[in-house]
Amino acid sequence: MPLSFFNETVNVLESAMDQVALSPHQRADAQRNRELLLMSAAATFTAEGSRVTMQRIAQNAGVGIGTLYRHFPDRTALFSALSHRAYQAVLRLAQASRAAEVDPFLALRHFLVGTIAHRQSLVLPLHGAPVTASKIDLGLRLAISSELDQILQVGQRAGTLRQDVNATDIIVFGALLAQGLPNLPEPTLAMERAAHVFIDGLRVTTSSLPGQPVSRAELESSLKTDQ
Repeated sequence: MPLSFFNETVNVLESAMDQVALSPHQRADAQRNRELLLMSAAATFTAEGSRVTMQRIAQNAGVGIGTLYRHFPDRTALFSALSHRAYQAVLRLAQASRAAEVDPFLALRHFLVGTIAHRQSLVLPLHGAPVTASKIDLGLRLAISSELDQILQVGQRAGTLRQDVNATDIIVFGALLAQGLPNLPEPTLAMERAAHVFIDGLRVTTSSLPGQPVSRAELESSLKTDQ
């Protein structure tokens, strides 16, 4: 059995034992503090970029640096948690979009407008965050792509949505929208208008897109780390 697997198992067990040792009230407080730290870190990252210091994040969260390090021992742990939180949010949004709308164009519009609304919490590699290695996050990314592919396939089978577009195209555009345009008078409205224009551009046309769409495998290859 690989040593890495053993170490990972020990870490999980130690974490579980720590939770058992705490009272329900203490566990609730710890979880609440952790979520507040993640919210603050995401907002700080969005406003100040990936070079933001741990001290700055703690300051914005209104806690001491020791509290931050008790939850996240280093930057890698913090950004891993932020990415995991963001992937979960995007997956829920993709699932809700597919469930809420039968029309694929409306479903994709729902997804992109939701991405805009959640942009301040989406700390992900495509948004400029550090790349972290996580098999769980890989599973979340694949699930997000699967949801979006299923939406696209409805329109493609019906012959209304162009065939040369894939889930990665939607993900890339969502990442572009999430960057924000702070110097516009009404940036959210501008981004929503851009999303509508993009959705209309997915309809079948005689024009062709340049090159080939980036595949899921190619995107995953670009996200590999040495960890």
